[in-house]
Amino acid sequence: MSRPFLWRLPPWSRAPWLGLRSPAAVVAVLVTSAILACAVASAPLFLSSARSAALQAQLAPQCAEAAWPQIGTGVGFDSSTTPEDVATFTDSWRQAWADIGQRSERVLLVTRALGSAGNYQNGMLISDPAGERVTQPANVMWRPDITRHVEVVDSSDTRGVWLPASYADAAHASVGDRITMGGLAVPVAGIYTDLYETDPGPYWCDYGALYLNLASANTPPPALVLASDEETFDQLATAAGSVEVREQVPVDSSTLSATDARRLVQEQERAQGLPPFAAQFEPGRNERLPEALTRAETIERGLQGPVLPVAVAGALLALVLVAAAGSFWADRRANEVRLLAARGVGPLPLAGKAALELGLPALVGAAVGWAVSRLLIAGLGPSDELDPSATTAAVWSAVAAFVVGLTCAAVIAGLRARGSAERPLGAAPRWPAMVPWELALLVAAGWCWVLLESRDAIVSDHGVAQVNGLLVAFPLLGIAGAAVLLTRLLIRLLPRVRRFAAHRSPAVFLAVNRLAANRLATATLLVAVTLPVAVLGYTATLTSSSQATLDAKVGVQVGAERAVVTVARLARDAQTAAVGTVVDRYQGSAVGADGRRVDVQVLAVDPATFAHHAFWRDSFADQSLDDLMAALSGPDVDGRLPIVATGLPAGDPHLRLGRAEVAAEVVAAARVLPGRRTADPLVLVSADRLPEIKREAGADRTSELWTDAPRARAVEAATAAGASGPRVVEPNDVFTTANFLGITWTFGYLSALAVFVGVIAVGGLLLYLEARSRTRVSGYVMARRLGLSKAAHLRSLVVELAGVALTGLVLGAVLAAVAVAVAYRRLDVDLVRPPTPLLDVPWPAIAFTMLTAVVVAVLAALYAQRAADRADPASVLREDA
Repeated sequence: MSRPFLWRLPPWSRAPWLGLRSPAAVVAVLVTSAILACAVASAPLFLSSARSAALQAQLAPQCAEAAWPQIGTGVGFDSSTTPEDVATFTDSWRQAWADIGQRSERVLLVTRALGSAGNYQNGMLISDPAGERVTQPANVMWRPDITRHVEVVDSSDTRGVWLPASYADAAHASVGDRITMGGLAVPVAGIYTDLYETDPGPYWCDYGALYLNLASANTPPPALVLASDEETFDQLATAAGSVEVREQVPVDSSTLSATDARRLVQEQERAQGLPPFAAQFEPGRNERLPEALTRAETIERGLQGPVLPVAVAGALLALVLVAAAGSFWADRRANEVRLLAARGVGPLPLAGKAALELGLPALVGAAVGWAVSRLLIAGLGPSDELDPSATTAAVWSAVAAFVVGLTCAAVIAGLRARGSAERPLGAAPRWPAMVPWELALLVAAGWCWVLLESRDAIVSDHGVAQVNGLLVAFPLLGIAGAAVLLTRLLIRLLPRVRRFAAHRSPAVFLAVNRLAANRLATATLLVAVTLPVAVLGYTATLTSSSQATLDAKVGVQVGAERAVVTVARLARDAQTAAVGTVVDRYQGSAVGADGRRVDVQVLAVDPATFAHHAFWRDSFADQSLDDLMAALSGPDVDGRLPIVATGLPAGDPHLRLGRAEVAAEVVAAARVLPGRRTADPLVLVSADRLPEIKREAGADRTSELWTDAPRARAVEAATAAGASGPRVVEPNDVFTTANFLGITWTFGYLSALAVFVGVIAVGGLLLYLEARSRTRVSGYVMARRLGLSKAAHLRSLVVELAGVALTGLVLGAVLAAVAVAVAYRRLDVDLVRPPTPLLDVPWPAIAFTMLTAVVVAVLAALYAQRAADRADPASVLREDA
């Protein structure tokens, strides 16, 4: 009778179901496989989340229309054009969107018109009801519900045009009068408050150039006349001989993913070419959406450098845990393995048996890991808008993690099983275990540092700040190598500690003896605790420091929580003092430290309110801001005004505001002053002591209200103080302009890695307990017979595990401190804007990490004690016999 094929024998044919009889092994493999799959699947999901978040963050501070796909053009007509022709032309753009299944909104403008000489000019010429020409021309605009988004002064139900109040006064026009626009008589249907005198709201956000004097020119823009309906606009466009049409598709930018944006940009390109004769005109596409998409993709590419190696590192650590689960399987099935090995079964069939037994829980674990990564990134990532391609990539990553993890666990299980069967007890460790392989990690870390010394730690790609991957690689490699090396050195001290413990309490004696009995397991557990603590301490500190530095840079540039800027002079009165401080900004020049004249910015401030509202950190100067303000209020120096400066030497700087000479003396200096928006020196002077600077001096004065009040209240106060066309500058504007998003996300992902490594450490701790449960339980049974109490045994477990946890905490904290000290100065997110990098230690996060490590150790000790108490002494002694 022929011998059956090996794989058809019961130990292999029944293996998939036999594995389920060992719950501890099933749970170990399921959890470790889930961790591995989560590690590799999270990378593409995180990058997709970051890309979408970067897109949304680029669009959020802009007007809503920045995200709206738009087509259209501006065109001139001849005298034969009729209003019906204008309507047909504008309708063709709406139909272009309808042809590809999109519903659009229309904006119609007349911003140029045929003059009396037949040439195009800005705005339409208007005659008042008496037939007299009004000096200022007018633009005409219509969009749905346009007259519902203005402050009404007077109105009627008739069709016609709505005039700004100031323009109606200049034209001596009232509701019901008829004015002439481009030769066409139209009724005045309404009068509204000029938009620059109000906070017009998001409806008008994208059209500020039509009513604000953004260029600060002497000639204001044409008045903005509103058409009450589309038919009236078509008649005015015919009279003007021109029309500009914008056909837009409203989109919610807060939920926009990169895939959606790319599709919308493609549809915009397609729709722009659909109307007949569209190629004849200059396209009116929205270029802000593709620009934001391009910058978001640049941020995502910059994240790939640090994120992918970090994901690989996390996957390798998880793979080690999976391999440990395979070794755990071999220990749990030791009796059967010895029997099969005695019958001549080699490592390969044993590995195959392990793969069959572990395959089902590994598959379930991989699926759980993918689902967890999807939920974590969607819930905790930069954005919950993920691209379908990223989800697909994550699925294939989880599949690869399942295959690689199962193969690794099976191979380790086969080798461990065969080795335990053939290798005698008490044999000396083989030479590979004696080689300090961790030195290779330290050498690699040193090489990365050498490379980083000749490069920028923060690089700029098309204006987008990105973290150099070397700044991530060298500390991780260094921390890992140093953790293993220090652990190797500490383990060598265990014999001495063992002799010390021989004269201590039973709890200490048992704990130290268990640690010394299996040095490899103890070393592995210590490294597993040290690594997450060190990585979390390093990443949390750098994340907190970079955020603090970024907040400081933005606060210095804005000057306060927000600034309301206007070209008109703001009055310093009780109303402005109640919400903030008024600052007048001048362009000037002074003599620098090298004796050459340099450009400076001069801020005329109110010393009584400035210190209360201006952004300030104690590291900005050796004196407090109150002391600096007191210096501004001090006596003159030989007839010269006292000033505070940064970037100028003490003494007379020969200050000029434009071309106006101002006698001044630098009486105090600071390293950083709020309101510094350029690399030029900054000067503070008391506004009530500054001589009058006339417009002819060319100092380009602007006024600003620095405040921490809500936006609406700040604008209201500035408008009441005389602001014209106020513009609000807030931190979000600076963040988006500087494109620092990738830096925060990089270290946020590193912090997530540290938490992930902590989960691996907890899994390793449980495997450590399970793998040694038989030895521990048998020792506990024998010790109980010798009089050891349950409380003493529990204390020994707490000493054992808490001792490893506390040692790992100390080692991790030291390694994190060294890594931070080496790296944080290199993390200058913007070399132009002050201040230099700040160090901000997140003590709450560190304290929470320490508390968590101790609590986990205590809970693990309680779990081990409960498992030992539940064991049957007779069965344990029988198995050991």
